[in-house]
Amino acid sequence: MNSAFDLHTQNELLKSQLINSSMINELTKVLHSCTDLKSIIKTALLSFQDFLDFDRVILFAINRATFCLEPREWIGIKDETAKKISIPLGFDGGEITDSIFLNRHIFVEEPDPQSDRFFSELGSGSYILVPLLNKPNHRCWEIKGCNKKTCQCYESANPYCWSIPNKCMNPDTPEDERRKNCLSCASFKAEGAFWLDRSIIKKPITSDDIATLTSIVNVVGLITENVRMMDSLDAANQNLKDVNDTLRTVNHELQSAQAKIRLDLEQAQTIQQRLLPQNITSSKEYSIGTHYSSANTVGGDYFDLFKIAENTYGLIIADVSGHGIASALIMSMVKVLLKTYSTNETSPQKTLDRINEVFISEIATSHFVTIFYAVFDVKKRKIKYSSAGHCPTIFINKKTGQHTLIKADGLFLGVFPDMMLCEKELDYVHGEHRLILYTDGITEAVNADNTMYGLDNMINIACKTANFSPDNAVDAILEDLKNFCGAIPPDDDTTLLIIDF
Repeated sequence: MNSAFDLHTQNELLKSQLINSSMINELTKVLHSCTDLKSIIKTALLSFQDFLDFDRVILFAINRATFCLEPREWIGIKDETAKKISIPLGFDGGEITDSIFLNRHIFVEEPDPQSDRFFSELGSGSYILVPLLNKPNHRCWEIKGCNKKTCQCYESANPYCWSIPNKCMNPDTPEDERRKNCLSCASFKAEGAFWLDRSIIKKPITSDDIATLTSIVNVVGLITENVRMMDSLDAANQNLKDVNDTLRTVNHELQSAQAKIRLDLEQAQTIQQRLLPQNITSSKEYSIGTHYSSANTVGGDYFDLFKIAENTYGLIIADVSGHGIASALIMSMVKVLLKTYSTNETSPQKTLDRINEVFISEIATSHFVTIFYAVFDVKKRKIKYSSAGHCPTIFINKKTGQHTLIKADGLFLGVFPDMMLCEKELDYVHGEHRLILYTDGITEAVNADNTMYGLDNMINIACKTANFSPDNAVDAILEDLKNFCGAIPPDDDTTLLIIDF
């Protein structure tokens, strides 16, 4: 008889456990189908009420700012009643705070009528408290990377150090201070606690009820964290989409701006090309060859040969500091000023001084200009020149092969009111002398070893090509420069002008 009774009891127990397991499984499916945190909590509250007969349930959430537990969701209690219940998280918070900081459920069978808030405000004769944790699969020593294997927290059944008195906590620190330290710790995973009681159905709370209840709360904690992570991921994806949309808009605007800049640069290049001499040709009095190339779309080099008066011509090469549109604009201003002040003026020094005066007073810029300006008289066979900080000009006697360097004797144009220029004069023999003018884009060009082409190479190739025609000499010098630099592109404008008198 007893054996039959024991077998029946065991069968009923197994049946009950199977029902509970099936119920938890089905509830887990329902919870997983919830798409927001509020519906997850609401579903959990209803399951406590419908399946476990807890007709009153409150989820208390931790408010770190106020160091209190505050009701977030509830069922079976009037709203105005539930909203009034706020419990301090300190030592005087009672069993509900103990359940959080001890990380275990607490069953209160006989609450203290004098101090228990749930007895005094809700009339609860007995209740159970279950902490709600997120990420319950992580352990504090894993999160902190702690290797103190002698600590009683290490590999304990309870994975959270805040719930176990241990050496890491200073015993002299007040209890409430230790609890506040726990709340600010990254390892602290408690979000709050469920309070549950049976005010209508007065049946006792069994160990099976507690096991089922804690299983459901664990599932709720996991699913809540998963949903929160998914929400964060969705928010991050949306932010990424918004950023990508913004980047696409910005990229489109940049492309439009770049297209406009390219158009402006093309127009500026066309204008600059027109500012450079278009019709320099040789005559019976002289023979000339020229080359100009800019490192960018527009450049700051300038050269020209023009008539000043009967039998008198001006010969100029100039280099504006810097690159780009600003330098090109300044170069165009230099040309206008030169053509204005060189008319019927055969003194290079006076012309440059007048240009410098206007440049400083009217054009406020940090750029400066180097200039070699010569005036030659084809009847008298004389060259007058001034050099304002420009590269040495090479004067070659093609008959003897001798060369002379004409070095700068003045300061840059556009910097000081007094350029300290002086004017010098050379005689030449028709058919025997050559003048080579260039900008530092040639002599300062570098190769793969970062070695500059330099003045010596320039002089050497100039002398070797002394008996070439000016055009052929220009080509030979540029070819020598190209062979020296190899694949290294020029980073400055290059201008070369060769004239045979």
